[in-house]
Amino acid sequence: MKILKEEQGNILILTALCMTMLISFMAMAVDVGNLYYTKCKLQTLADAAAMAGALEVDTCIAAGQLNCSAMQTAAKSALTENGISATESGVLLTINNGPSALAGDPNTGSKYYVEAVVTKEVPTYFAKIFGKDTATVSARAEAGKSKPSGSGIITNNLTLNSGASITDAQGSTSGIYDNGDSTEDAGATVNVGSYTVHGTVHCNSCSNISPTPTSGPQVPDPFASLTAPSHGTTQSSNNESLSRATELKPGYYSGGLNFNGGTYTVTLDPGVYYMDGTIKIGAGVTITGTGVTIYMASGQLIMDPSTTANLTAPTSAVGNCASCAGMLIWQAPGNLNQMILNSGPNATWGGAIYAPKAELVLNGGSNLATYGTIYANSLMVNSTITLSGSGGHNGSLTIALAE
Repeated sequence: MKILKEEQGNILILTALCMTMLISFMAMAVDVGNLYYTKCKLQTLADAAAMAGALEVDTCIAAGQLNCSAMQTAAKSALTENGISATESGVLLTINNGPSALAGDPNTGSKYYVEAVVTKEVPTYFAKIFGKDTATVSARAEAGKSKPSGSGIITNNLTLNSGASITDAQGSTSGIYDNGDSTEDAGATVNVGSYTVHGTVHCNSCSNISPTPTSGPQVPDPFASLTAPSHGTTQSSNNESLSRATELKPGYYSGGLNFNGGTYTVTLDPGVYYMDGTIKIGAGVTITGTGVTIYMASGQLIMDPSTTANLTAPTSAVGNCASCAGMLIWQAPGNLNQMILNSGPNATWGGAIYAPKAELVLNGGSNLATYGTIYANSLMVNSTITLSGSGGHNGSLTIALAE
């Protein structure tokens, strides 16, 4: 009976029992911690893949394909750049354009959004005791660009000076998307479908701004993947100065062109105009052309406020330039010169205007301006602009300004 009542050794037994429980909890913590670490790593990969894929949305749309090869390649490259291959280490990358993995996703099926799902089978350490050798870990991310329904402005730095006006002729299909800060002086007027700003709104008087700007995401450069046109046939190597009706041929112009003021018409034949110099179009001159792409490798494009412009971009590839479809004015990324587009009250711009690293200034009385996608480093508006037309890469009304 004395032996049965002896309490020596109780602590050792309790300690052994507690250690068993502590070791079990520690083992569980090791497995859960490893899974959580893997989850975080996969989330980084999914974010990168979705963003890279979203940058190729316009490429896929232009090709008429969902989930096109450019998008797949970009997404896989994003994984590689983050230290892992989609074909190694048991990692599986799935790209959905549009999204489909998450029930109730408002962007399900939208070609303007890309969904990346990254999964990996992770070996366990202590869960093997319970027959669980591996655990599946996955992460999902979604990125996209705003659907260009009608007209719109996307910019890093939008300035609307007093008297500036941007109005959507279709009523509510246009949108303004500012990747940075926007400034609206008193007297500026906006009447579009939506207005979002990623940075700060500096509005001296918002009573004429409709709708009121709200916080929104940044929108990527829709033309970043395009290949610039080549020189073409040399047409002029001088800085020519003209004062008469002129018909120009597409090709390479290395010295610039100066059209002095006067009441005459400059006609551009269909094709690509590769400019290595400044184009100045004087007062009273009318410039017209159908199926035209003007590529500014260097120099400036400067138009007088009384100039009349009636220009439309090609609707399909021009020669070897597939990227020229829908592109009206294209300024090389290395060309930092300010682009000044003035125009009279009946100007028509039919196609994209792209100046990724430059400032675009819109002056004059553009009471009717049919725009394609305009993308520039910053936009300053000093005039009245009415946006009209239909959506899409060719003849769309998105004004997209650069990152």
